[in-house]
Amino acid sequence: MKNFKHILVAAGVLSFAVALFQMTIGFFPSLSIYFGAPESLAENPWNLIIVSFSIAAILAVCGIYALSGAGSIRPLPWLRPILVMISGFYILRGLLLVPELLVVIGIIDSSIQVAPRFVVFSIVPLLIGLLYFLGTVGGWRTFPSKKSIEQA
Repeated sequence: MKNFKHILVAAGVLSFAVALFQMTIGFFPSLSIYFGAPESLAENPWNLIIVSFSIAAILAVCGIYALSGAGSIRPLPWLRPILVMISGFYILRGLLLVPELLVVIGIIDSSIQVAPRFVVFSIVPLLIGLLYFLGTVGGWRTFPSKKSIEQA
């Protein structure tokens, strides 16, 4: 796949965008609750900020690894396995779409209420995960090996 670099750059940019979004909502407890944060977390603004920034940092590292896989920045250690893990985490989070959708449309009864907006919130990580997956598969053979990274 020749476009894997563009796909990984898109995945990285989206990871950075989600990281920025995560940092932003950390300052607004009501927004955090709207987007799924537990009320107990939102009650303590400092804990909310710490958790939001921690999640944002992880997402930013994901973005950095995507740019590394695309060749936009220097090769990072364990590039292949970490890109696979990032793909998996995003896709697994996105797959919450299935049970959420089944609850929202009434096929499954649940004691946990699922707002329709959570279906949309699951589509985003699923799409990002698919970008990571496609970019990782497409660039697998061109990613630098451990030996070439050590020589650099």
